[in-house]
Amino acid sequence: MIKNYLNPTVIAEWCLFVAGLLLLTKGTGPWRLFIIWFSLILCTETFGWYQYDILKVKTNAGPFNILLLIRLSFLLWLFRQAPQMHSAKNILGIFIAVFLCWGLINLFFFQKLHAYNYVTEILGNLLLAAACGYLVYRIIDDDNEQQSLFTQEYFWLAIGVLFSAMGSTVLYIFLEELQEYKNKTGIKVYGYINYTVNILLYSCLLIAFICRRKARS
Repeated sequence: MIKNYLNPTVIAEWCLFVAGLLLLTKGTGPWRLFIIWFSLILCTETFGWYQYDILKVKTNAGPFNILLLIRLSFLLWLFRQAPQMHSAKNILGIFIAVFLCWGLINLFFFQKLHAYNYVTEILGNLLLAAACGYLVYRIIDDDNEQQSLFTQEYFWLAIGVLFSAMGSTVLYIFLEELQEYKNKTGIKVYGYINYTVNILLYSCLLIAFICRRKARS
C-alpha cells in the first residue's frame, strides 16, 4: 500500500517541501508561500491515498479539485510578482479571475466535485503557459540584464511550469486514447509521462529556490 503512495511525484514533492524549509527564508518574500503550497499538496496526496488505498473509496477527486484551484491560482499570482511582468499585471489579474470563475462553475455545475475537473486544469494550464512564455521572452529579451540565468529565479520557475502545463494539457486531451492503450498493452504511458513532467517541474523549482535564496542572501 505504501508503495502506491511513494511514487516518483510524491517523493519529489517531499524533497521540494524540505528544500523550501531550508532555502526559503524570511528574505525570500512571497516565495516562502511555496512551503504552504507544498504542505497543501502533500496533505491532499496523503488524504487521497488514504481514501483510495485504505478506505477503498473510489471517488477521491474532491480534495484534488479544491487543490487544483489553489495550486494554479497561486502560480498565476506569483508570476504577477515578477519584475518583468509589471506591465502585464492587469492581464494576469484577469487570468486569475477567469480561471477561478470557470473553476467554480465547473466544480458546481458541470464536472462537479466527485469527478476530477480536468477541463479546469486544461484552462489553467493554457493560461499559465501564456504567462510563462511571455515572462521567459521578457527575461531573455531584456538588454539591461547582463546576469546569468542562474540568478533569475523567475526564469526557472517559468520554464518548469511551462513544460508542466503543456505536458499536462497534452495528457488530458489524449486521456481516453492513453487509457485505451493501457487496457490493450498494460503499459502505463500516462503515468510515465506524468512522472517525467512533474520531475522536470520540481527540478526547475529546486533551481529557482536556490536562485531566490542566493539573490536575497
